[in-house]
Amino acid sequence: MTFRHACRSRLAAVLTVIGIAATTLPETGHVAAQEADGDEPQRHSPWLLVPLVSSSPKLGTSFGGMAGYIMKFDEHSSPSLIGLKATTSNTSSTVVAGGGKLFFHADRDRLAFGLVGGKVTNDYLDFLGSGQEVRSDENLRAYFVRYQHAVTAHWYLGVQAVYSNYGVEGDDPTSQMALEEAGLTGIVSSGPGLVLAYDTRDNVNNPTSGMYAQIHNFAYRESFGSDDDYDAINADWRWYLRTGPKNVLVLHAKGRWTDDAPPSRESSIEMRGYTHGQYLGRNSLTLESEDRYTIRPRWGAKVFGGVACLYGDGKSCGGDQVYPMLGVGAFYIIKPQEHMVVNAEFAKGEGDNQGFYLRFGNQF
Repeated sequence: MTFRHACRSRLAAVLTVIGIAATTLPETGHVAAQEADGDEPQRHSPWLLVPLVSSSPKLGTSFGGMAGYIMKFDEHSSPSLIGLKATTSNTSSTVVAGGGKLFFHADRDRLAFGLVGGKVTNDYLDFLGSGQEVRSDENLRAYFVRYQHAVTAHWYLGVQAVYSNYGVEGDDPTSQMALEEAGLTGIVSSGPGLVLAYDTRDNVNNPTSGMYAQIHNFAYRESFGSDDDYDAINADWRWYLRTGPKNVLVLHAKGRWTDDAPPSRESSIEMRGYTHGQYLGRNSLTLESEDRYTIRPRWGAKVFGGVACLYGDGKSCGGDQVYPMLGVGAFYIIKPQEHMVVNAEFAKGEGDNQGFYLRFGNQF
């Protein structure tokens, strides 16, 4: 695993966790929630407390927690969430992130935001394939904001902006020299973008029916404080299909395309089981499916799988640029009224790529 790959993977992982403010963020549940409400009255609290764990051979093991506050701005808006999370790892890394997803004006307006800061320590036994041991410290800082407004039924148009900065230092003179020779001395990326989304999901946190599609871009420019001028376009499509009283099938496709991006900001494999940033290419495509089955009113199991590829600059979607993945997991509906879930998942990718995750929300 290279240093620049890990730098990007740490930052991307943190921004994904801010999926309190994105995907993310991670979300069946609707039927189970109704059953839970019908079977026994649940004491409702606006507070949310969730333990967080992630473990992989390439990034070590991290532990932490998330605290959130749930609110509704009006009767016809989806539940809003503001949260704070902190994690620490067995590599002496500490990261703190906060963010929110707000829905108001009868769901006609949506605001997402996030910020992150921390220090990540990485040890490399084989830096850039040289056989040299390198230890580095990364100081992370990032901000994100997105606003969307419903322009017609189910269609949302919006704007967004992101700023990310990490500085890198070698832990000893030899490590510092190796980092400088590789040109890995930190990078700043900053820029605005546009967002277009189509949303017919029955709820935003743990859908059981409907479709979600989104396309957005970031125009990173030196005039906005970025170290490089480059562009990135992202597309995401999700289809939720109830195939039985207790079963939901989810299909997911996404892609990312870059123009003039520096190597550390190219596209990556973004599936469970893989370290974000370990494999890089100009463009990426991903296809995934997940089957979610409710076993008890608030408990369920899932199986999932997918395939992704990197292409561009002489690479094509074939051969060693194709990356498969399979996994299993369980979920618990922690907030039935808001359809919020906690997932425990294990995913196995190609070779020694694998990971275990205890997280808030679904991957998609």
